[in-house]
Amino acid sequence: MDASSITTARDRHRTTTAFEQCVSGRRNLVTGAVFFVEAGDHVGAVLSQTRLDDIVFAPAGSVVMSSDSRVIPYDGALREPGDRIMFDGGQTFELREYVAAPFLPIVGPTLFRQCNAAGVAAFLSDADTAKDSGIFIDPLLSGTVLLDSLPSFLGSGREGEALPRVHVTAEGEYRDGPDGLLLGEVGDGRADIEARAGEGAGRGRAFARVVDRGMLEADLDDRPWFARYIGAIDLLRRWEGVPSRPAISGFGGHLVRALDELAALPGVVSPRVPYLLTGDGEEWMLIDPVSRRGIRLGIDSARAAECLIATADESAAVGLLAAELGRGTSSVASLVQEVRCRLAVVGLDPAAGGQAGL
Repeated sequence: MDASSITTARDRHRTTTAFEQCVSGRRNLVTGAVFFVEAGDHVGAVLSQTRLDDIVFAPAGSVVMSSDSRVIPYDGALREPGDRIMFDGGQTFELREYVAAPFLPIVGPTLFRQCNAAGVAAFLSDADTAKDSGIFIDPLLSGTVLLDSLPSFLGSGREGEALPRVHVTAEGEYRDGPDGLLLGEVGDGRADIEARAGEGAGRGRAFARVVDRGMLEADLDDRPWFARYIGAIDLLRRWEGVPSRPAISGFGGHLVRALDELAALPGVVSPRVPYLLTGDGEEWMLIDPVSRRGIRLGIDSARAAECLIATADESAAVGLLAAELGRGTSSVASLVQEVRCRLAVVGLDPAAGGQAGL
């Protein structure tokens, strides 16, 4: 591969990772902020407030482009559903409204944005469907799809840190995403923008223009498992070994019946805890959501892992598994211990992180 090809590949990777950060609001490989500027007239003012590790997406042909390495030019727009944006090298993304996600085929790189209160409600409804029936809508599983502002559903506390992205509207407003909290306007200083972002940190910041944040907070409080759902779709989209029709423990039920029947179980399982999933119901995989490392398990070992995930305690897992299999605790203790040891060898602990939203 010649030097020009290597440079082109590096530039494409930089553009893709920066754009993903710009869309998702989740810090990616870009250590600074990613600015998306809708109008070329504002590029100069935005650049005056950027730092060396920032990236600025600006309309191609903007007056102030020069040779600034922080600027990535684009053609097109991302304002209305159906709009397309194109980068050098042929990368193209189409904007679609989330409410249309189940009804339109994915034919190329696509950005799904909530756009309005109906879109946010549809996203919550699809999460309920996955939780109750185990069915995840197909577009959410596509690796060619970018999902807008997912971290804003979680409000993990990281939003109070330096902003991962700033959207600069055609009117000159600084927002956290196109529909997010108003952070200032062109001409304001960087410190003021970041201070307003910190003051407005929390769940729903990226949807502040289209929903009542208090109502969204209440809706999310009614779904204490929502972070686990976000982690599940992230895993299904990014893990190359995912089955075509995956079933995930905790979504649509469990292998261990008591976990569906007893009100006290399960607790709120952390999204950091490994996910147990299958394609055919016979062979299961326990996958770490961060490293993507996994291990194959037979049905009884999968039940043992599920008990460990639900209880975050080996002794409690033994009691739960014994009740499920109709056997004495002494006869299943070795299985639970064996499963935990097998997982530890590859760095997996299904009880790590515990419950109660940790």
